[in-house]
Amino acid sequence: MRSLGIVVFVLSLSVFVDPSFGQDGQAKKPVKTPPGPVSFKKDVFPIIQKNCLPCHADDNFNPSELSMDDFDKLQTGGTNGPLWIAGKSRESLIVKKLETEPPFGDRMPLNSKRKISEGKAKWLSDDQIRLVATWIDEGAKNN
Repeated sequence: MRSLGIVVFVLSLSVFVDPSFGQDGQAKKPVKTPPGPVSFKKDVFPIIQKNCLPCHADDNFNPSELSMDDFDKLQTGGTNGPLWIAGKSRESLIVKKLETEPPFGDRMPLNSKRKISEGKAKWLSDDQIRLVATWIDEGAKNN
């Protein structure tokens, strides 16, 4: 009977846990989702311009032969195939390469080994990755 009381007590505490704080006690950043469908031009392409084009522009050499200058070039993909499967973000290469453990090669955007080891690497935020994934799940339209 006593163990039942402990279980009830522990479960009642979970009601009072503030979901705006992570497990480490740090405040979580609010998820920013645009009203309505995600727009390639307004929401996704600005992320690509800032984080991907420094290496993946038409003028740059990159081993993947992936140019991300515009929607058509993105849709073409590179030597590793297409970047997305419309409606299936979890199966899409671009999402996999942005996450912590990509299926091959380095996580994108590329950071030096030194920055990574010093904890100074700059990755896309979870919100930015989620935005790209949502755009793909919504059909990856050139909107």
